[in-house]
Amino acid sequence: MALDMRNRLQSSLASVCMVLAFLAVPTPRTTTAESTVDLAPRQEPKTPESPKTLKTLKTLKTPETPPGDATPENPARDTARGEKETPGATASIGARRVAIGDIHGDHHSFRKLLRNLELIDDRDHWSGGKQHLVQTGDIVDRGPDSRRSIDLLIRLQKESQRAGGSTTVLLGNHEVMNLIGEMAYVSPGEYAAFATEETPAMREDRRTRLLTLIAQGSPLLRSSYYRTLGRHIHAKNFDRRFPRGYFAHRRAFSRKGDIGRWLLKRGFVKKIDDTLFLHAGISPRYAQLSAEQIDRKLHDELKTFLDAFDELSKRDVFDPDLGFPELMLLISSELRAGGPDPAIAPLFARLYELSRSGLLLASDGPIWYRGLAQNDEQTFAASVDRILELQQVERIVVGHTQPESLRIEGRFGNSVILIDTGMNHESYGGLPSALIFQPSGSVQVFE
Repeated sequence: MALDMRNRLQSSLASVCMVLAFLAVPTPRTTTAESTVDLAPRQEPKTPESPKTLKTLKTLKTPETPPGDATPENPARDTARGEKETPGATASIGARRVAIGDIHGDHHSFRKLLRNLELIDDRDHWSGGKQHLVQTGDIVDRGPDSRRSIDLLIRLQKESQRAGGSTTVLLGNHEVMNLIGEMAYVSPGEYAAFATEETPAMREDRRTRLLTLIAQGSPLLRSSYYRTLGRHIHAKNFDRRFPRGYFAHRRAFSRKGDIGRWLLKRGFVKKIDDTLFLHAGISPRYAQLSAEQIDRKLHDELKTFLDAFDELSKRDVFDPDLGFPELMLLISSELRAGGPDPAIAPLFARLYELSRSGLLLASDGPIWYRGLAQNDEQTFAASVDRILELQQVERIVVGHTQPESLRIEGRFGNSVILIDTGMNHESYGGLPSALIFQPSGSVQVFE
């Protein structure tokens, strides 16, 4: 099985560690595919039955509670205005709550699911009244229509709040990858969605600046990094390496862009009543951290990466449009050449420290961890009980890792619920599904 993207990113950072230990190992300028669970052939859905609890994992045919009939939640903050969401406990008084996992650019399936759930009308406006929608990350990559799903979620945040409901969007590993410039899984359609905003002047400016940097390098660098890069990126292959829409996409996902600003205000983890929602999972190593501490630490580390990009760009050492993997290759190359220039050494040290002890790229970190989805239920049950105890919740709901059935599944006595069902049918072969928490306390599956 190929290395997943978290391993690819951490492998780049690990090369820095090895160089510091005088064990320099060249890092190839290649792209590896992110691994996914080996999927069993999907079974045709059975005829929908009457609503059942999650324990039996049956299909919910129609909502138990008519949309909009529940008592409204009193939001603690106006997330529709872009204020940063907080991960602390929220009470949902009498309102139906709907959780949806990874979308991965399949806007058609996502929109169809929302309509079938009666959360939006046939014009894609909120019709869910006082209900609550939670999306657990990985909106982007693999499919062509991430932008449309993001635009819809931004609008639904405003409209649901005005109706007394709410829309919570959490960050997954693919949102983080787009923010820091790991573009291996951005589909051509995602770039094309920004092509009309990439003016000829913008594109020519980017071409000139990047090719000049590659040709001239920087006086602060000691290695041959840019000479090597020049064999991979040059005038003849520039348009192929940076397809139309690439630079407008990067602007949109930057911390100054509309999408980047919105994403950076989203949380990584959210506790609602007795349920914890996040993208991948809580591992035993980090279970002692509260939801607030996890969220703050992840945001701080993400800011450190973005700050490093900005500072290196201001010093004309590195251009963020080259992407995160190239930054790691630059650092590795400089260390092999005898150590970075003192002017940029603190930046390298910061990144090295994150590679050694950071949460954002950790294999058992909240946006990468697969243990709750894959570990043996019998041998890992005590660890799950301890995680739930420390987090003070009854269950954890995650996306990221698909069950082999490509259907929503409960594990560890339904204290862990997997909701990534491979909605992007072209990539995974799955179907859109949702987890529904009824006001009565029952938990149901909608397919």
